[in-house]
Amino acid sequence: MNRFVLSLSLSFILICPVFANSEIKLEPIKKVTPPVELKATGDPNVFNLSNIVDGILNSEGKIEEIDESSKTRAAFVSATSKFNQGNAAGAYLDYNSIIKNTNDDKALISLSRVFYEIGFFSLAKQAQGKITQKINYEDILSDLEKSYSPKAQLNKEDEIFFAKSYSNIYFNASAQEAIQEIKSKKGRYHKNNDYYFYTLSRAYYEHKEYKNALNYINKAINLNPENISYEAFKIDILISLKKYKEALNIIKKLETNPTIIVYAPKIAVVRQSINLKLAKKEKDKKFYSLNKSYVEANYAKTKKDCLNVMNFDKKNDKILTLYAKSELALGNIDKANNSFVASYKINKKNPDTLIGLGDIKYLNGDYKNSIKMYKKALLKDKESTEIAIKIYTAQKKSAISAKELEKFEVDIHKMPNSAYLDFYRSAITIARKNDKLKEELLLKALMKNPMYAPAIDELTKVYLKRKNYVAAKSLINNSSITLERNYYYYYLLGLYNQALNNKKEAVHNFRTSISLKPDFEIANVKLLKLIPATLNEEI
Repeated sequence: MNRFVLSLSLSFILICPVFANSEIKLEPIKKVTPPVELKATGDPNVFNLSNIVDGILNSEGKIEEIDESSKTRAAFVSATSKFNQGNAAGAYLDYNSIIKNTNDDKALISLSRVFYEIGFFSLAKQAQGKITQKINYEDILSDLEKSYSPKAQLNKEDEIFFAKSYSNIYFNASAQEAIQEIKSKKGRYHKNNDYYFYTLSRAYYEHKEYKNALNYINKAINLNPENISYEAFKIDILISLKKYKEALNIIKKLETNPTIIVYAPKIAVVRQSINLKLAKKEKDKKFYSLNKSYVEANYAKTKKDCLNVMNFDKKNDKILTLYAKSELALGNIDKANNSFVASYKINKKNPDTLIGLGDIKYLNGDYKNSIKMYKKALLKDKESTEIAIKIYTAQKKSAISAKELEKFEVDIHKMPNSAYLDFYRSAITIARKNDKLKEELLLKALMKNPMYAPAIDELTKVYLKRKNYVAAKSLINNSSITLERNYYYYYLLGLYNQALNNKKEAVHNFRTSISLKPDFEIANVKLLKLIPATLNEEI
């Protein structure tokens, strides 16, 4: 659903260094006991801080003890609590104050996305107005504008009304009440206000009246066909109505949008779910059910699930390749190679298998043959930007003519903004043995989308490997509100604690990460390895 997991989660409350001059200290993160209410909701799209905020305020530790920016945290907690309880006017004023005290560009970008999502458009623009390096982030800023901005002109009073409706729809179990309140404004908004129809569609959707939701989202889209959030929400409605082919058509349209950034990961994940619904062959159903975890960058879970399937289906080339891709993403090159080869023997035309074999040859220094393999893959998937990036990277390593290299360099510069996902995928594959290349590719991905959690994760690990703890801590801090799900934040803290040999703190943070996302398998793997060492120390 397009009400994504907003980054205003516990991660922001605990450590977000919104001040540019905040000092980074290399001391262990203080242990904060997670509140009883801190648990997975089952719906990754719910922006609900009420329980988390109450839990923190009532926990043994005090806000003032967490870190030096406690006043900002307390202000944020108060603002969010007000918003979730329906006091949109009070939250608006408090959020406005937080923007005034925030000077970090990435934090301001993330705040603007949050305010766009809940309907505080003037605050979103105010946050973006404070960004100092706008030229560096012009693509993401433009995408946020196109993804969320309504065509209708809303004043502050309008924004507060619709934000209060948002709160009632999602946090106060008052969707029916919200419908009545919104429709009572029919005289004011009805004729040409796209955001009025969008909000009404949300209320009907939450009330499980999907046909009405579809009717009103269509009205919003007719008035504002460029708004990506409207189209993305329509996909959710169509899925609920089991109109999978119609949903897939919208996804295909959005995938061809060259400027899309914010919604690109969601579109990629939702496509797997729809492909699963439309698949007729059992082989394809197995693949799409598992590929969703891979697209979400949950590689340890993908690997585990693939092994379960392979126990009784050893000839499924798609699952073999998916398993190999997961092993490669986790750094297990030999295991990846064996499975890519086994898959290739079954099916020599799978582009993912060909790409994987090209990756293995690249990692082994056989750049010319890696290029040959990538070009074979490109014949099967001519639109793949990931393959183009890898060909170009491999060509730079081989004795290729400057003219041919220049051709691919031009193609790289013409890539759509959503190609940041492919820069990230290249970083976890061909850059597996080269931290310098890995950092270069990850920075390219994060320049396009500084809020992409998997890239933040990988870059943090690069800095930790170099023992550059200042850079790692700074990245975690500056990213704490950019992470789409706060389970990722606790996972990164766990990695940081582990690097500093603070095992108890690492165990605590990995456990918290798992409590928020039980199927986040890599955190579970890290935790299981750490627990025996922690027990031995206590003995």
